[in-house]
Parts: sequence; C-alpha cells; structure tokens
Amino acid sequence: MPGLFDGTPLERPVVCDRCGLEQRECRCAPETVAPQGSPAPADQSPRVRRERRRGKWATIVSGLRAEPPELKRLLSRFRTSLGAGGGISDGELVLQGDHRDAVVDCLLAMGYRAKAAGG
Repeated sequence: MPGLFDGTPLERPVVCDRCGLEQRECRCAPETVAPQGSPAPADQSPRVRRERRRGKWATIVSGLRAEPPELKRLLSRFRTSLGAGGGISDGELVLQGDHRDAVVDCLLAMGYRAKAAGG
C-alpha cells in the first residue's frame, strides 16, 4: 500500500491512529459504525401545516427525522387512511387536500408529539 505523499520527498507510511504501527503491521480490530436509525416517535415533534399550492390546499408534515423507507411507510399510511394522494418533497410529506387535524390525530396516536402549525 502506498504511503502518504507517495513518490515525493515527504513520503511517509500510513500508520494506525490507535496503536501507531504501520497499517500493514497493525492488528487492531476494524472500527464498525453503528447504524444511526430513526429516533423514537416520542423524541420527534413534527409540525403539520396546510398551505395553498397551485390554488389547492395541501397538508405538509415537516420535522420528521426518519430514513426514506420510514417516510414512505408513513406516507402510504396517511394516503390510505385519508383517501388522498401525496408524495415526499425535500424530506417533507405532502398530502393533497386539507387534512391537518386528521394527520395530527394520527401522528399523536402513533406516539409522535405532533402539533398543528399555521392558520
């Protein structure tokens, strides 16, 4: 394995940060990164607002700190229970129509600390 600044007068071997030995002589266990996952619903405070988009009402759920598969699952649940269309845009759930109160009630039932925002 080439070292740092390979082929220059400043060339040095790559050393382990923990033991200080050269990388090829190091016997330290490789570091494993724990998966982050999504925070628990009780630790999240999503905001649900309604706004006009292209002349029609849309319900926006923002502040969810979840992985994309989890967001898709939530969106699917809302679309089925409300009978509305929707999608994910910039990490926010966007539902067609004014369903703010129903979405807040559903999120509260799932354990989120949701609040209605806006007017």
